[in-house]
Amino acid sequence: MTVRAAVLQSVQTYKARPFLVDAIASREFSYGEFHRLACSLAVELGKRGVQPGDRVAMMLPNCCELAVLYFACLYAGATSVPINPNLSQGDLNFILSSSRPRLLVAGRAVVERLAGLHPNLVALMVANEAGGSASENAIDIGSLPSASDAESLLHLSDDALIVLMYTSGTTAKPKGLAHRTARMFRNAQAFASVQGIDRESRFYLTLSMAYMGGFYNLLILPFLHGASVVVDQVFDARSSLNFWDRVSRSGANTLWLAPTVMSVLLKMDRGRTGEQYCRESIRHTFVGFAPLALKVKEDFERRYGVRLIENYGLSETLFVTARSRSDYSQPGYVGEALPGIELRVLDDDGSPLPAGADGEIQLLTPDLMAGYLEPDGVLREVDASQWFATGDFGRVDEQGALCITGRKKDIIIRGGVNISPAAIEEVLLRCAGVADAAIVSMPHELYGEDIVAVLKLESGLELEGILNDVMAYCKANLAAHQQPARYLAMSEFPKTASGKVQKSVLRALVKEKFQAASRPVVQAGA
Repeated sequence: MTVRAAVLQSVQTYKARPFLVDAIASREFSYGEFHRLACSLAVELGKRGVQPGDRVAMMLPNCCELAVLYFACLYAGATSVPINPNLSQGDLNFILSSSRPRLLVAGRAVVERLAGLHPNLVALMVANEAGGSASENAIDIGSLPSASDAESLLHLSDDALIVLMYTSGTTAKPKGLAHRTARMFRNAQAFASVQGIDRESRFYLTLSMAYMGGFYNLLILPFLHGASVVVDQVFDARSSLNFWDRVSRSGANTLWLAPTVMSVLLKMDRGRTGEQYCRESIRHTFVGFAPLALKVKEDFERRYGVRLIENYGLSETLFVTARSRSDYSQPGYVGEALPGIELRVLDDDGSPLPAGADGEIQLLTPDLMAGYLEPDGVLREVDASQWFATGDFGRVDEQGALCITGRKKDIIIRGGVNISPAAIEEVLLRCAGVADAAIVSMPHELYGEDIVAVLKLESGLELEGILNDVMAYCKANLAAHQQPARYLAMSEFPKTASGKVQKSVLRALVKEKFQAASRPVVQAGA
């Protein structure tokens, strides 16, 4: 089935059923209404110079208008470039410079911040958005003239790039990767089929819609299967206090949680609403985006009476596995490969290992990304017929069950968000008095991992003497999720013969120092 046929099938089959439920502005959009708005906006984008193959950057909070914009770009054959409104100015500038969007769309609350950054900047009217003011150039989706399918879906194609998503990798700058529409649709259909997602599923969306979880897992996938989605604000510690009240009022029966959200709920939830509602009304509770600690899993399942459904996937590959064996309890179990996807495990020399042996996981998937975006804006395509090295370690048993045992890539996953140590190190090295810097992770009860900044100071300096200045510089130049939680000074770093810092050795030294002290040498707020 073509992408166009899949879209029209969902719209026609579920026309009168709810697709989006706006928990913020108390609105509801049926599949038919949502489709009409997306068609109208697709035509409007064309009037504003957007052509098939162009990129449209967008900086908006979680809202139904952002969902309409995503689908309008899909219909117009344009590529969505989501930007988290909380990114640092440096990362924002880099994304705009490398993605080179034809149009930049922003909410009224941030449009003034973006003035001068792009020649084609437009505000999108968002219901109940605080701050900012409407301009003559603003788009009010509800006031646009209607458009026909023939007019608005003219450029909807299988091979178009549906999204260019930026994620932190092992490099200092955000890494842009693109996906083709047909591959994403195939992956969504394969996953939903195995996991039983259907028209009765009602998702609760509190992940950021600027990242793959909020965009793909909780918009594209539900749309293709007649499900409904309750759109709410991004989850944070404050919203945890009434999380279950909002879930129960929304009527949601399908949750998609990050391990950090589960940890916060276990810690902050003092009521019984969630325990009762989960046992009576929740059909599926999916968990992903970061490793799930066994204790968190056991505590959450015991308290709320749900079975957590883990899966494995990467930004580059989308879903790789789905959990199908409820009686399988091995640590790190994330399911079996989806139809059409193959797994293998290799040793350090690149030779295949037998079932049950630990090694680096590689996979062969027809749903592989189109490629990475170079800093000059050119897409470096990858070959989906070749095995993809995940950088993760694990094993596959004789029945095909995949268990993840560790990570090879030097990435910190804090609260489900990938954080590049190199990006933080680059900022620290610009701080006065810092001769060298290395970022390592330490276990954290709520976030899974937290950030430790290890500094080598210039001769004669003490950490206490410059710490406030270092923290202030980081606050000004790094996003909130990139802020180090702890700072430690060392005279020398363990390095290889080629001069590369040995992060595994350094991490062990840091752990030893913290354990030896009655309290951290210096600790900063998270």
